[in-house]
Amino acid sequence: MVVAAVCGVLVSLALPTSVWAQEPGSLEVAGGYSFLGDSELVDGFGLGWFAEGGWRTTRWLSLTAEVSRHRRTQDVGFIDIDVTFQTLLAGPRVWLPTTRFTPFVHLLAGATRLDVVARTSIPVAAAGDDAATYSTLQVGGGLEVPIADRLALRVGADYRRVFTDGGVNESRFSTGAVYRFGGP
Repeated sequence: MVVAAVCGVLVSLALPTSVWAQEPGSLEVAGGYSFLGDSELVDGFGLGWFAEGGWRTTRWLSLTAEVSRHRRTQDVGFIDIDVTFQTLLAGPRVWLPTTRFTPFVHLLAGATRLDVVARTSIPVAAAGDDAATYSTLQVGGGLEVPIADRLALRVGADYRRVFTDGGVNESRFSTGAVYRFGGP
C-alpha cells in the first residue's frame, strides 16, 4: 500500500504543470482519511475522515470549509474510554505554486463537539458520558500533487487546539483526493 502511494507520487511529479490548472473562481472538493493524535484524553491515534470544499479566490488564496470526525477507544483496566471528535472549521488557505506540485498553509477556526463515553462491565454493567462543543483553531499545511487534469493527491499535517477548560492539543495527519471544478 505504501509502495503504491510512493510510486503514484513519483509518477505524478513527472506530469507537466499544465495538467493541474488552478484558476481563480474554481471550486474544489476533497476527502480522505486522517489520523488524530491526542495525548490528553486517550493514547495513540484515532482513525477518522475529512471532507472539505473550497473556492479559489486568486491563484494563491482560497476559502476553505472542512468537516471531520475521529474516534478512538482505549482500554484503561476495567474501563473502556471512547472519545469522538466531530469538527467543523473554515478559513483561508494560501497556495505556493511550483512547477510540479503545490504546497499550501492554512489557518482554520470553528468548533469541535467532543463526546466522551466510559463503560465498564465489572462488577456490573455501567456507562457514563459527557458531550460538549468547544471553539477550535487549526493551523497546518501540506502538499498537492497532480494525478490527472482535475484530480490531485493531497497530504497534510496540522496542529489543532480545542479550547476546553484545560485545553486539548492534537496533531493530525491526513491524506486524500481533490477534485477541482473549472474556473471562469
